[in-house]
Amino acid sequence: MSAAGLPPKDVPLALLSFNVGVEIGQLAFVALILSLAHGFRRLGLRWPRPIEILPAYVVGGLGAFWMIQRVSLM
Repeated sequence: MSAAGLPPKDVPLALLSFNVGVEIGQLAFVALILSLAHGFRRLGLRWPRPIEILPAYVVGGLGAFWMIQRVSLM
């Protein structure tokens, strides 16, 4: 028996199913965001410029934080 509580022959299918589920969730999230952006564009609504660029700064900041955190643990 593996640490996951599955027989060893079932582990590859469990990992594949988990990864496919994660990817489907990510695609659904992207589809939601793109549909919201499209709806806003069709309605003629615009976010203020600082709000439009905020996600890029958040992603960059988190990436930098995690990189520094991992480098400092070495």
